[in-house]
Amino acid sequence: MIRATAPGAVTTAMRRAARFDRTMVAFDGGLIAAIPVVAVLGGGIAGGDPVAGVTMGAGAMLIGIAWRTRGGRPPLALMAIDAVVMALSTFLGCLTGATTWLHLIVLAVWSLFGGLLIALGPGGGVLGTQAVLAALVFGRFSEPAGAALGIAGLVLAGGLAQVIFVALFRWPSSLRRQRVATATAYRALAELAATAATASTLPAASALDEAQATLTAPALLGDPALLTLRSLVNEGQRIRVQIAAIQSLLHQHGGAEAIEPILGSAAAELQLDAAAIEGDRGALERLRDRSDPPRSPRPARGATAAETIAPAVARRLAGLAGQLRAVATLAPAAGEGGGLRLRRPVRHASRFAIRRRSYAVALRANASLSSPAGRHALRLAVVVVVAELISRAVPLSRSYWMVVAAATTLRPEFGATFTRGTERVLGTCLGVTLAGAIIVAFHPAGGVTVVLVGLLAWAAYSVFPASFAAGFAFITALVVFLLNTISPDSLATAEARLVDTLVGGAIGLIAYALWPTWGRGSASQSLGDLVVAGRAYFDCVIGPVADGAPLPEERARPLSRAARLARTRAEAAIANSLSEPPGRRIDADQSRGALGAMRRLVQAVHAIRLDAEDAPSRPPVPGLRRLAGAVDELLRVVEETVRAPEAVSVARVPDLRAAYDEWEPLAPDDEYGQALLATLDEIVDAANTLAAVIGLEVG
Repeated sequence: MIRATAPGAVTTAMRRAARFDRTMVAFDGGLIAAIPVVAVLGGGIAGGDPVAGVTMGAGAMLIGIAWRTRGGRPPLALMAIDAVVMALSTFLGCLTGATTWLHLIVLAVWSLFGGLLIALGPGGGVLGTQAVLAALVFGRFSEPAGAALGIAGLVLAGGLAQVIFVALFRWPSSLRRQRVATATAYRALAELAATAATASTLPAASALDEAQATLTAPALLGDPALLTLRSLVNEGQRIRVQIAAIQSLLHQHGGAEAIEPILGSAAAELQLDAAAIEGDRGALERLRDRSDPPRSPRPARGATAAETIAPAVARRLAGLAGQLRAVATLAPAAGEGGGLRLRRPVRHASRFAIRRRSYAVALRANASLSSPAGRHALRLAVVVVVAELISRAVPLSRSYWMVVAAATTLRPEFGATFTRGTERVLGTCLGVTLAGAIIVAFHPAGGVTVVLVGLLAWAAYSVFPASFAAGFAFITALVVFLLNTISPDSLATAEARLVDTLVGGAIGLIAYALWPTWGRGSASQSLGDLVVAGRAYFDCVIGPVADGAPLPEERARPLSRAARLARTRAEAAIANSLSEPPGRRIDADQSRGALGAMRRLVQAVHAIRLDAEDAPSRPPVPGLRRLAGAVDELLRVVEETVRAPEAVSVARVPDLRAAYDEWEPLAPDDEYGQALLATLDEIVDAANTLAAVIGLEVG
């Protein structure tokens, strides 16, 4: 019998580079990003200064890339900051370009900080990469301070033209985008309800986050329909938590077959709400005119509720029905509102100070060779300096493209580095071929070149979210024709682009091969972060339950979200690690087992939280603090072991089952107490499974 072998890490990276997701193509977003590029380029040429037009066009093009490579909602704040940082990088590059040693120092420092910014997430990575890119490119055009400031101003003008145009276009004429995002979130909730026993809640949570983001944009104005949409998103968050609690209870008690019809009805109701939110007239009329709003679940004919489903599950289903009634009331108002006459300016609270502190903490934590981001920053600085020296010594036309290719190929992870290197090489080859074919067939010049730049920008920005390689192919051709306005030898430019990219990409890949950064450490740290987030959420909920105090919902909600985001990051980090060579990746069974156990634990905490909210006047629960302390201690040891298994010589965890058996006689003898008893049993089992998966000994 022949066993199929898993593809190698490099093969996997190449397959990822060749992917094309047609559903992510967005011609409208591509058009929005392309118009400013054409406007500033055409304006410069019409004003008799094509060099200024090309410089502004480059600034607008790069800021557009900062948005379109990921797609989705335009990150206006990131784009504006990127424009300013690129202008500063341009000024420093131009000012120091003639003095080699000083320019190399600037590039090294800039690369260190730019590489470290990847610790702040994809946005930080984009900011750091484009800062280094601007310093590299414009460093080849050495100018005195005044002229350097002028070039930087042109880059800033082009970048801000992109930002301002996108901001103006985002004016919500009828809240259509916000309605669509909210309706999409409710359709994700409907799918979750239809498959509640097995489905993950993460897709619905991500859709709700996206809807919430569209409702907090600074371009929005006050509107009753907007307030209703925000209320719907808040209700959607509670519905998601309610379904997660039902998942946990089904895992304990079973009975999924008995509640499938009920959850199916809930899914249909959520689909109807989604249609009404988008303004569907038929859905609006059905919600407005009907006399049968969603009711609490009823047991099957001939059976009692206890025989059909566990009381705890029935209580959660009743809570879900109440939330569906609230949504059915809100949805018509959201679908029928949104008129411009009802709008008024509103003031949005600034979170910049809070974010600045969190960013500073993240950068300090990663400014070390023990961090993947820290190692990436040092590797990037060395590669940029070495590649810059090589580029000045070899007889290559526009050799700064070689340094750009080497710098932009590097990523902290093995799989991402080889995927991005493959994407750049593939995209460059396709782009040069496309540019060459256009040159040979049409010999474009003058205004035709501006039109070509616009069409290529539109195509690039439209397909970037679907495939980086395809988007980069159009960008490569775009750059060739952008430079054609000031340097008419397009074929030579295309050839130089191809050779420099191939050489630079090879330098980046060789550098990574000589000093790789494996994702196992990053995945372990992400798992540790997930345990910390779950532990904080558990402590926040169980403390008030033990004391009989009101639940601090203002703390529980963000901690619940933090646990979910930590899970998303952990899943991504583990997936990256598992794409690496077998000897360097994280243990697949252990990591997936830990993810599953933490999911069960957090879902059980959801159930305790909802039960506590339903019974605000609860008495204290004797002895629960001791059991909660044992769970907390186990999670602490698990976190330390996951982060640094080699540093833990003999790790033992508390015997949670013994602590649970000791507390069980003290549990309240009522419906609430029995539900708490069953849910804590699930938490104990999930925590013990987590400890066993990573090899800890109970005792």
